[in-house]
Amino acid sequence: MSAPRPLAWHVTRWCDDPYSQGAYSALLPGGDVSLRHLLSTPIDNRLFLAGEAFNHAHAAMTHSAWDSGLRAAQAVAATQARKVIVIGAGFAGLGAARALQAQGVEAYVLEARDRIGGRVHSASLGGHCVDVGAAWLQQYALNPLARRAEQLGLERRPTDFSQPLAAAWDGPLPDINRAYEGLKAAVDRTQPLASGVERYLATLGADEQRVARYAIDANLILEAGLPLEQLSAHTLDEEGVGHGDQFLPQGYGQLLEDAGAGLDIRLKHAVQHIAWDAHGVQVNGLRADACICTVPIPVLKQMHFSPGLPQAYRQALELFTMGRLEKVVLQFEERWWPVSRDGYLRWYDAPANWGEWLDLTDAVGAPLIAGLIAGDAVDRHYRDKTDQQVALDACEKLAAWAVAIRRNND
Repeated sequence: MSAPRPLAWHVTRWCDDPYSQGAYSALLPGGDVSLRHLLSTPIDNRLFLAGEAFNHAHAAMTHSAWDSGLRAAQAVAATQARKVIVIGAGFAGLGAARALQAQGVEAYVLEARDRIGGRVHSASLGGHCVDVGAAWLQQYALNPLARRAEQLGLERRPTDFSQPLAAAWDGPLPDINRAYEGLKAAVDRTQPLASGVERYLATLGADEQRVARYAIDANLILEAGLPLEQLSAHTLDEEGVGHGDQFLPQGYGQLLEDAGAGLDIRLKHAVQHIAWDAHGVQVNGLRADACICTVPIPVLKQMHFSPGLPQAYRQALELFTMGRLEKVVLQFEERWWPVSRDGYLRWYDAPANWGEWLDLTDAVGAPLIAGLIAGDAVDRHYRDKTDQQVALDACEKLAAWAVAIRRNND
Protein backbone atom coordinates (compact mmCIF):
# COMPACT_ATOMS: atom_id res chain seq x y z
CA MET A 1 0.00 0.00 0.00
CA SER A 2 1.03 3.60 -0.50
CA ALA A 3 0.88 5.78 2.60
CA PRO A 4 -1.62 8.66 2.75
CA ARG A 5 0.04 12.04 2.69
CA PRO A 6 0.36 13.54 6.17
CA LEU A 7 -1.32 16.85 7.00
CA ALA A 8 1.71 18.04 8.97
CA TRP A 9 5.03 16.77 10.28
CA HIS A 10 7.91 17.61 12.56
CA VAL A 11 11.35 16.24 11.70
CA THR A 12 14.11 16.57 14.27
CA ARG A 13 17.72 17.46 13.51
CA TRP A 14 19.37 16.79 16.87
CA CYS A 15 22.57 15.52 15.27
CA ASP A 16 23.02 18.83 13.42
CA ASP A 17 22.06 21.00 16.40
CA PRO A 18 25.22 22.80 17.60
CA TYR A 19 24.04 22.69 21.22
CA SER A 20 23.43 18.94 21.31
CA GLN A 21 25.24 17.29 18.34
CA GLY A 22 23.35 14.08 19.00
CA ALA A 23 20.73 12.51 21.21
CA TYR A 24 22.51 11.26 24.35
CA SER A 25 25.87 9.97 25.49
CA ALA A 26 27.37 6.67 24.39
CA LEU A 27 30.54 4.86 25.40
CA LEU A 28 33.10 4.18 22.69
CA PRO A 29 35.19 0.97 22.61
CA GLY A 30 37.44 0.92 25.67
CA GLY A 31 35.02 2.92 27.79
CA ASP A 32 33.13 1.72 30.85
CA VAL A 33 30.96 3.13 33.62
CA SER A 34 33.99 4.11 35.74
CA LEU A 35 34.55 7.00 33.33
CA ARG A 36 31.11 8.41 34.11
CA HIS A 37 32.03 8.28 37.79
CA LEU A 38 35.40 9.98 37.24
CA LEU A 39 33.90 12.83 35.23
CA SER A 40 31.30 13.51 37.92
CA THR A 41 33.97 14.22 40.56
CA PRO A 42 34.79 17.92 41.25
CA ILE A 43 37.78 19.68 39.75
CA ASP A 44 39.57 21.87 42.32
CA ASN A 45 36.21 22.25 44.10
CA ARG A 46 35.44 24.92 41.50
CA LEU A 47 34.23 23.09 38.39
CA PHE A 48 31.55 20.41 38.56
CA LEU A 49 30.35 18.44 35.53
CA ALA A 50 26.77 17.18 35.44
CA GLY A 51 24.29 15.71 32.98
CA GLU A 52 23.04 12.34 31.82
CA ALA A 53 26.53 11.40 30.58
CA PHE A 54 27.97 11.73 34.09
CA ASN A 55 25.38 9.69 35.94
CA HIS A 56 27.20 6.48 36.77
CA ALA A 57 24.09 4.79 38.21
CA HIS A 58 22.06 5.19 35.01
CA ALA A 59 22.73 7.31 31.94
CA ALA A 60 21.13 8.59 28.72
CA MET A 61 17.77 9.43 30.31
CA THR A 62 16.08 12.64 31.41
CA HIS A 63 15.94 11.73 35.07
CA SER A 64 19.61 10.70 34.80
CA ALA A 65 20.36 14.34 34.03
CA TRP A 66 18.13 15.58 36.86
CA ASP A 67 19.74 13.25 39.41
CA SER A 68 23.21 14.25 38.24
CA GLY A 69 22.34 17.93 38.67
CA LEU A 70 21.12 17.30 42.22
CA ARG A 71 24.31 15.39 43.03
CA ALA A 72 26.47 18.21 41.66
CA ALA A 73 24.53 20.79 43.70
CA GLN A 74 25.09 18.74 46.84
CA ALA A 75 28.83 18.59 46.15
CA VAL A 76 28.95 22.35 45.53
CA ALA A 77 27.04 23.13 48.71
CA ALA A 78 29.58 21.10 50.69
CA THR A 79 32.27 23.61 49.61
CA GLN A 80 30.34 26.45 51.29
CA ALA A 81 29.94 28.24 47.95
CA ARG A 82 27.43 31.08 48.12
CA LYS A 83 27.24 32.02 44.44
CA VAL A 84 27.21 29.49 41.60
CA ILE A 85 27.02 29.69 37.80
CA VAL A 86 25.11 26.84 36.17
CA ILE A 87 25.71 26.31 32.45
CA GLY A 88 22.80 24.76 30.58
CA ALA A 89 19.05 24.88 31.27
CA GLY A 90 18.26 21.25 30.56
CA PHE A 91 17.04 19.05 33.38
CA ALA A 92 20.55 18.71 34.84
CA GLY A 93 21.02 22.47 35.05
CA LEU A 94 17.51 23.14 36.30
CA GLY A 95 17.81 20.41 38.92
CA ALA A 96 21.14 21.79 40.13
CA ALA A 97 19.88 25.37 40.29
CA ARG A 98 16.71 24.40 42.17
CA ALA A 99 18.69 22.37 44.71
CA LEU A 100 21.14 25.22 45.25
CA GLN A 101 18.34 27.75 45.60
CA ALA A 102 16.65 25.54 48.20
CA GLN A 103 19.86 25.69 50.26
CA GLY A 104 20.08 29.47 50.06
CA VAL A 105 22.81 29.50 47.41
CA GLU A 106 22.61 32.15 44.69
CA ALA A 107 22.48 30.42 41.28
CA TYR A 108 22.58 31.88 37.77
CA VAL A 109 21.64 29.63 34.85
CA LEU A 110 23.23 30.48 31.48
CA GLU A 111 21.53 28.86 28.47
CA ALA A 112 22.74 29.13 24.87
CA ARG A 113 19.33 28.47 23.32
CA ASP A 114 16.33 30.78 23.33
CA ARG A 115 14.39 28.25 25.43
CA ILE A 116 14.95 25.95 28.38
CA GLY A 117 14.98 22.16 28.16
CA GLY A 118 18.02 21.25 26.08
CA ARG A 119 17.31 17.90 24.45
CA VAL A 120 13.80 17.96 25.91
CA HIS A 121 11.42 20.00 23.79
CA SER A 122 7.64 19.98 23.53
CA ALA A 123 6.53 21.44 20.19
CA SER A 124 3.14 22.13 18.64
CA LEU A 125 1.95 20.13 15.63
CA GLY A 126 -1.46 20.85 14.20
CA GLY A 127 -2.45 22.46 17.48
CA HIS A 128 -1.36 19.43 19.53
CA CYS A 129 1.58 19.19 21.94
CA VAL A 130 4.22 16.61 20.97
CA ASP A 131 7.60 15.81 22.47
CA VAL A 132 10.25 15.99 19.76
CA GLY A 133 13.08 15.22 22.17
CA ALA A 134 12.89 12.97 25.22
CA ALA A 135 9.38 11.58 25.61
CA TRP A 136 9.21 8.89 28.29
CA LEU A 137 9.43 8.89 32.07
CA GLN A 138 11.78 5.92 32.16
CA GLN A 139 12.55 3.58 35.08
CA TYR A 140 9.26 4.88 36.40
CA ALA A 141 9.36 3.48 39.93
CA LEU A 142 12.75 5.11 40.62
CA ASN A 143 12.23 8.29 38.60
CA PRO A 144 12.01 11.52 40.65
CA LEU A 145 10.47 13.36 37.69
CA ALA A 146 7.71 10.74 37.66
CA ARG A 147 7.05 11.51 41.33
CA ARG A 148 6.78 15.19 40.47
CA ALA A 149 4.42 14.43 37.58
CA GLU A 150 2.23 12.53 40.04
CA GLN A 151 2.28 15.44 42.51
CA LEU A 152 1.26 17.85 39.76
CA GLY A 153 -1.49 15.50 38.59
CA LEU A 154 -0.14 15.31 35.03
CA GLU A 155 -1.73 12.82 32.66
CA ARG A 156 0.51 9.81 32.07
CA ARG A 157 0.26 6.78 29.80
CA PRO A 158 2.24 3.53 30.18
CA THR A 159 4.18 1.89 27.36
CA ASP A 160 4.88 -1.84 27.51
CA PHE A 161 8.08 -2.13 25.47
CA SER A 162 7.99 -5.92 25.80
CA GLN A 163 4.70 -6.24 23.89
CA PRO A 164 4.89 -4.16 20.71
CA LEU A 165 2.69 -4.69 17.69
CA ALA A 166 5.60 -5.88 15.57
CA ALA A 167 6.32 -7.12 12.07
CA ALA A 168 9.30 -7.95 9.88
CA TRP A 169 9.56 -7.47 6.16
CA ASP A 170 10.63 -11.09 5.57
CA GLY A 171 8.14 -13.16 7.53
CA PRO A 172 6.90 -14.09 11.00
CA LEU A 173 8.81 -12.74 13.96
CA PRO A 174 9.91 -14.97 16.87
CA ASP A 175 10.82 -13.70 20.36
CA ILE A 176 13.17 -10.75 19.84
CA ASN A 177 13.75 -10.05 23.53
CA ARG A 178 14.71 -13.66 24.21
CA ALA A 179 17.20 -13.51 21.35
CA TYR A 180 18.72 -10.33 22.77
CA GLU A 181 19.07 -11.82 26.24
CA GLY A 182 20.91 -14.75 24.69
CA LEU A 183 23.31 -12.39 22.94
CA LYS A 184 23.94 -10.36 26.11
CA ALA A 185 24.77 -13.51 28.05
CA ALA A 186 27.21 -14.76 25.40
CA VAL A 187 29.27 -11.68 24.50
CA ASP A 188 32.61 -11.20 26.29
CA ARG A 189 32.77 -7.66 27.73
CA THR A 190 36.58 -7.63 27.61
CA GLN A 191 36.56 -7.87 23.81
CA PRO A 192 35.42 -5.34 21.17
CA LEU A 193 31.64 -5.47 20.87
CA ALA A 194 31.48 -5.86 17.08
CA SER A 195 33.83 -8.83 16.98
CA GLY A 196 32.18 -10.43 20.01
CA VAL A 197 28.78 -10.18 18.35
CA GLU A 198 30.07 -11.65 15.10
CA ARG A 199 31.61 -14.58 16.96
CA TYR A 200 28.30 -15.21 18.67
CA LEU A 201 26.32 -14.98 15.44
CA ALA A 202 28.66 -17.54 13.86
CA THR A 203 27.47 -20.10 16.40
CA LEU A 204 23.83 -19.73 15.31
CA GLY A 205 21.81 -21.25 12.53
CA ALA A 206 20.32 -19.10 9.77
CA ASP A 207 16.93 -18.65 11.47
CA GLU A 208 18.52 -17.80 14.82
CA GLN A 209 20.90 -15.35 13.13
CA ARG A 210 17.98 -13.54 11.52
CA VAL A 211 16.25 -13.01 14.86
CA ALA A 212 19.50 -12.06 16.62
CA ARG A 213 20.29 -9.42 13.99
CA TYR A 214 16.83 -7.90 14.43
CA ALA A 215 17.38 -7.90 18.20
CA ILE A 216 20.66 -6.05 17.70
CA ASP A 217 19.02 -3.46 15.44
CA ALA A 218 16.09 -2.85 17.79
CA ASN A 219 17.41 -3.44 21.31
CA LEU A 220 20.97 -2.20 20.96
CA ILE A 221 21.60 0.07 17.97
CA LEU A 222 18.23 1.83 18.15
CA GLU A 223 18.76 2.38 21.88
CA ALA A 224 22.42 3.45 21.78
CA GLY A 225 22.21 5.30 18.47
CA LEU A 226 25.49 3.99 17.03
CA PRO A 227 26.69 1.01 14.96
CA LEU A 228 28.37 -1.86 16.79
CA GLU A 229 31.85 -0.79 15.69
CA GLN A 230 31.49 2.46 17.66
CA LEU A 231 30.10 1.00 20.88
CA SER A 232 31.76 -0.27 24.03
CA ALA A 233 30.82 -3.83 24.98
CA HIS A 234 29.71 -2.38 28.33
CA THR A 235 26.81 -0.74 26.50
CA LEU A 236 25.12 -4.12 26.84
CA ASP A 237 24.91 -3.60 30.60
CA GLU A 238 23.64 -0.03 30.71
CA GLU A 239 19.97 0.12 31.67
CA GLY A 240 17.54 1.43 29.10
CA VAL A 241 13.82 1.26 28.49
CA GLY A 242 11.38 -1.33 29.70
CA HIS A 243 10.95 -0.53 33.39
CA GLY A 244 7.35 0.65 33.63
CA ASP A 245 8.02 3.61 31.33
CA GLN A 246 5.24 6.15 30.86
CA PHE A 247 4.85 9.18 28.59
CA LEU A 248 3.14 12.52 29.04
CA PRO A 249 0.42 13.16 26.43
CA GLN A 250 0.59 16.89 27.10
CA GLY A 251 4.37 16.95 26.90
CA TYR A 252 7.49 17.16 29.02
CA GLY A 253 7.14 20.94 28.80
CA GLN A 254 4.87 20.75 31.83
CA LEU A 255 7.71 19.41 33.96
CA LEU A 256 10.16 21.89 32.44
CA GLU A 257 7.94 24.83 33.32
CA ASP A 258 7.68 23.56 36.88
CA ALA A 259 11.45 22.93 37.17
CA GLY A 260 12.37 26.38 35.84
CA ALA A 261 9.88 28.40 37.89
CA GLY A 262 11.53 31.06 40.04
CA LEU A 263 15.07 30.48 38.76
CA ASP A 264 17.38 33.16 37.35
CA ILE A 265 17.71 31.82 33.79
CA ARG A 266 19.53 33.86 31.15
CA LEU A 267 18.73 32.67 27.63
CA LYS A 268 20.93 33.22 24.57
CA HIS A 269 24.04 33.13 26.77
CA ALA A 270 26.37 30.67 25.05
CA VAL A 271 29.52 29.83 27.01
CA GLN A 272 32.85 29.06 25.38
CA HIS A 273 35.32 29.71 28.18
CA ILE A 274 35.41 28.79 31.89
CA ALA A 275 38.25 30.06 34.07
CA TRP A 276 38.91 29.35 37.73
CA ASP A 277 41.54 29.91 40.38
CA ALA A 278 41.80 29.88 44.17
CA HIS A 279 39.39 32.81 44.39
CA GLY A 280 36.54 31.45 42.29
CA VAL A 281 35.34 31.05 38.70
CA GLN A 282 34.65 33.43 35.84
CA VAL A 283 32.17 32.76 33.04
CA ASN A 284 30.95 35.33 30.48
CA GLY A 285 32.05 38.20 32.71
CA LEU A 286 30.29 36.77 35.76
CA ARG A 287 32.26 35.78 38.85
CA ALA A 288 31.14 33.13 41.32
CA ASP A 289 32.46 30.63 43.82
CA ALA A 290 31.85 27.61 41.61
CA CYS A 291 30.47 26.47 38.27
CA ILE A 292 28.29 23.50 37.37
CA CYS A 293 28.59 22.74 33.65
CA THR A 294 25.83 20.55 32.19
CA VAL A 295 26.39 20.82 28.43
CA PRO A 296 26.44 17.64 26.27
CA ILE A 297 29.74 15.82 25.69
CA PRO A 298 30.57 17.25 22.20
CA VAL A 299 29.89 20.82 23.36
CA LEU A 300 32.02 20.27 26.45
CA LYS A 301 34.90 19.06 24.27
CA GLN A 302 34.75 22.32 22.29
CA MET A 303 34.93 24.58 25.35
CA HIS A 304 38.11 26.23 26.59
CA PHE A 305 39.14 25.81 30.22
CA SER A 306 41.69 27.80 32.23
CA PRO A 307 43.51 25.93 33.61
CA GLY A 308 42.96 23.01 31.28
CA LEU A 309 41.02 19.98 32.38
CA PRO A 310 43.14 17.36 34.16
CA GLN A 311 44.64 14.76 31.81
CA ALA A 312 42.51 11.93 33.22
CA TYR A 313 39.35 13.92 32.43
CA ARG A 314 40.51 14.70 28.90
CA GLN A 315 41.30 11.05 28.27
CA ALA A 316 37.96 9.97 29.66
CA LEU A 317 36.05 12.41 27.46
CA GLU A 318 37.69 10.93 24.37
CA LEU A 319 35.96 7.63 25.13
CA PHE A 320 32.52 9.25 24.88
CA THR A 321 30.47 10.31 21.92
CA MET A 322 26.81 11.01 21.19
CA GLY A 323 24.31 8.50 19.91
CA ARG A 324 22.62 9.45 16.65
CA LEU A 325 18.86 9.28 16.99
CA GLU A 326 16.16 11.32 15.26
CA LYS A 327 12.39 11.51 15.43
CA VAL A 328 9.57 12.29 13.03
CA VAL A 329 6.05 13.11 14.21
CA LEU A 330 3.33 12.77 11.58
CA GLN A 331 -0.25 14.02 11.64
CA PHE A 332 -2.93 12.53 9.35
CA GLU A 333 -6.57 13.14 8.62
CA GLU A 334 -7.40 9.73 10.09
CA ARG A 335 -5.61 6.77 11.63
CA TRP A 336 -4.97 4.32 8.79
CA TRP A 337 -2.48 1.97 10.46
CA PRO A 338 -3.31 -1.07 12.66
CA VAL A 339 -3.99 -0.23 16.30
CA SER A 340 -1.72 -1.49 19.08
CA ARG A 341 -2.92 -2.14 22.63
CA ASP A 342 -0.84 0.67 24.13
CA GLY A 343 0.38 2.37 20.96
CA TYR A 344 3.85 0.82 20.73
CA LEU A 345 4.94 -0.46 17.29
CA ARG A 346 8.12 -2.13 16.01
CA TRP A 347 9.26 -2.54 12.38
CA TYR A 348 12.09 -4.91 11.48
CA ASP A 349 13.51 -4.11 8.07
CA ALA A 350 16.85 -4.67 6.32
CA PRO A 351 18.67 -2.41 6.42
CA ALA A 352 17.14 -0.93 9.57
CA ASN A 353 15.23 2.34 9.23
CA TRP A 354 12.24 3.72 11.18
CA GLY A 355 12.17 0.84 13.63
CA GLU A 356 10.18 2.19 16.57
CA TRP A 357 6.85 4.02 16.61
CA LEU A 358 4.51 5.44 19.24
CA ASP A 359 0.90 5.91 18.19
CA LEU A 360 -0.23 9.09 19.96
CA THR A 361 -3.76 9.09 18.55
CA ASP A 362 -5.66 7.92 21.63
CA ALA A 363 -3.52 9.99 24.00
CA VAL A 364 -3.81 13.37 22.24
CA GLY A 365 -7.14 12.90 20.46
CA ALA A 366 -5.83 13.29 16.91
CA PRO A 367 -4.22 10.92 14.35
CA LEU A 368 -0.57 11.48 15.33
CA ILE A 369 2.29 8.99 15.32
CA ALA A 370 5.99 9.39 16.19
CA GLY A 371 8.79 7.32 14.66
CA LEU A 372 12.41 6.85 15.73
CA ILE A 373 15.48 6.14 13.60
CA ALA A 374 19.05 5.67 14.79
CA GLY A 375 22.69 4.95 13.98
CA ASP A 376 23.75 4.60 10.36
CA ALA A 377 20.09 4.70 9.31
CA VAL A 378 20.03 8.41 10.14
CA ASP A 379 22.67 9.08 7.50
CA ARG A 380 20.91 6.90 4.94
CA HIS A 381 17.53 8.58 5.38
CA TYR A 382 18.54 12.15 6.21
CA ARG A 383 21.55 13.02 4.08
CA ASP A 384 20.73 15.76 1.55
CA LYS A 385 16.98 15.45 2.23
CA THR A 386 14.48 18.11 3.19
CA ASP A 387 12.17 17.65 6.15
CA GLN A 388 9.35 16.88 3.75
CA GLN A 389 11.36 14.17 2.01
CA VAL A 390 12.30 12.62 5.36
CA ALA A 391 8.68 12.70 6.53
CA LEU A 392 7.30 11.15 3.35
CA ASP A 393 9.97 8.44 3.42
CA ALA A 394 8.99 7.63 7.01
CA CYS A 395 5.35 7.39 5.89
CA GLU A 396 6.27 4.76 3.33
CA LYS A 397 8.11 2.70 5.96
CA LEU A 398 5.08 2.91 8.24
CA ALA A 399 2.91 1.73 5.34
CA ALA A 400 5.24 -1.23 4.74
CA TRP A 401 4.90 -2.15 8.43
CA ALA A 402 1.10 -1.96 8.15
CA VAL A 403 1.13 -4.29 5.14
CA ALA A 404 3.33 -6.78 7.00
CA ILE A 405 1.06 -6.71 10.07
CA ARG A 406 -2.04 -7.41 7.97
CA ARG A 407 -0.25 -10.14 6.02
CA ASN A 408 0.73 -11.86 9.29
CA ASN A 409 -2.86 -11.70 10.52
CA ASP A 410 -4.37 -13.19 7.33
